Amino acid sequence: MEPDLKGLQIFRHSVRQVTGNLEGALRVSGLLYAVQAVVGLIFGLGMAAQAGMGAGGMTGGMGLGMLITLLVAVTTGLWIAVGWHRYVLLNEKPDLLPTFRQDRMLAYFLRSLLLGLIILLPAIVWGMIVGVLFSGLFHFGLGLIGVLLMTLIVQLPLVFAGLRLSAALPGQALGVESEVLAGWRATAHDNRALAELTVIIVGAIFVINLIGMVVFGHLMITAILWQLVTNWLVTMVGVSILTTLYGHYIEQRPLV
Repeated sequence: MEPDLKGLQIFRHSVRQVTGNLEGALRVSGLLYAVQAVVGLIFGLGMAAQAGMGAGGMTGGMGLGMLITLLVAVTTGLWIAVGWHRYVLLNEKPDLLPTFRQDRMLAYFLRSLLLGLIILLPAIVWGMIVGVLFSGLFHFGLGLIGVLLMTLIVQLPLVFAGLRLSAALPGQALGVESEVLAGWRATAHDNRALAELTVIIVGAIFVINLIGMVVFGHLMITAILWQLVTNWLVTMVGVSILTTLYGHYIEQRPLV
């Protein structure tokens, strides 16, 4: 009898939301992600050029560039997330762009910020504990192994908690009000599936980053292209995972 890997089912369902509906995914995110990428590249390359010329410290132009990049990334990210949740859950199909729903985007941002603050203190404490426990590895010349282990041990519980807390987050995109811990309560009976999903997500991101460094990291242009493509895929699958969690645990939809 095969083990019930529900976490893998959730992940596959989320990936199929994107790959099986590529036209819709590009309609929702394509232009917005392109704007985000172009702005990031322009200011990123500009700051790299200034650093290469030996400019000491952060100049006013660099600070402004970082601020613009952050504002564009946050705005387009929220726009994509809200648009995709509504596309999948409400079948709200966009034309050139998803409808700009500033009220839903603001609600989504504020709820995300609140959930992030809930995780922040435990994350800091856990990170300090892990750092102390693994600091001995650096004295034995196992620095890289120590960093990898620390990263995994810190990331896994934080991603797990983030998934559970965020399961109800797409409701903000739909205009469905819920209490802050609604997602945590809705997923309380399925810790195993969320743990499996956590391991899959962390492992997938690790493999993507490893491939980027080993295979595409030798040339700047290939590294940039790999990052652009994988960042879009990670963004869309990540938003789809939240969509799947909401549909399954909050709206009681079956996994197919």
